[in-house]
Amino acid sequence: MDKHNIAILVARPLAESIFDRRDLDVLAGFADFNAVGSLPETITPDFMRETLKGARGCVTCWGTPSFADEMMAGNPQLKLIAHAAGSVRALIPLSAWVAGLRVTSNAPVIAEDVAQTTLAFMLTSLKQFWQFDDITKSGGWSGGEAGRFTTKRLDGLVVGLVGGSLVGKAVLKLLRPFGCEIILHDPYICEIEARELGVRLVSLEELLTVSDVISLHAPGNPDCRHMLNARNIPLIKDGALLINTARGILIDEPALIRELATGRFNACIDVTDPEPPAPDHPFRSMKNVVLTPHIAGGHTVNGRTMLGRNVIRELYNYLTKGVLAYEVRPEMLERMA
Repeated sequence: MDKHNIAILVARPLAESIFDRRDLDVLAGFADFNAVGSLPETITPDFMRETLKGARGCVTCWGTPSFADEMMAGNPQLKLIAHAAGSVRALIPLSAWVAGLRVTSNAPVIAEDVAQTTLAFMLTSLKQFWQFDDITKSGGWSGGEAGRFTTKRLDGLVVGLVGGSLVGKAVLKLLRPFGCEIILHDPYICEIEARELGVRLVSLEELLTVSDVISLHAPGNPDCRHMLNARNIPLIKDGALLINTARGILIDEPALIRELATGRFNACIDVTDPEPPAPDHPFRSMKNVVLTPHIAGGHTVNGRTMLGRNVIRELYNYLTKGVLAYEVRPEMLERMA
């Protein structure tokens, strides 16, 4: 079998974290590619143009510059872009699909990672591990005192998922063994699919009103901007938990801050708008907010190598059989994160 030319367009430190040596040996069995060790610290458009010459497929990731239309037109032999990260909305122009290019993304792989982070936020927050850690490290040991227990278990709680995306569906799957009631708000999911998923479709207002846990998994597109705002954030019930591992743009942050300041409910915030938040941003000091630096998906050690392994699998399946497991079609872009 003749080997195919593959261009790796990933910054060296990142490439070293996602590609396992054994997986690169598999790639070498069916493709010629530029060595990971020779990659630059930063990928530039000039490097892309030079490396893409003669390449039938390429690998991209976080930090890869956007493909310009002229770059696509100048490489007619390019047939596949295998994106080792999630969304490709800002990476690939529509002209690529018009020209017949195929695109694959690791969004489904990262979704599993985000879902596990979301579940971790739920369990540790409902059990109040953060607060008990503060108590015990400051010398206290009052967990067993009468009236001290205000923790919750997931069984019997109402969990509201905003968005039946890849992540939303992965979270739903993880929640099934816990015996909670799961409701969903997503205008793109019909009643038939909802029944198959085992969830009840509700309005956003009802979801915010009745949910003990609210988890956001909607795309960061203009239609979803500030879907949680000054009008509906006050509907969140006392004692609830709000989790955002999706996009900061989904929430009107000043409105959320005003409501969180009352202490009525708690929040786990992994994404903000903009990022990073200002050094004096209220999220950084609020006792009822757990703030993490956009690490929900794609940043675990073993998860990183899964990203590299999957793009190599996709490259092989396309180049040898013409099939892709995680293909991105242009009509999917609008609803991608």
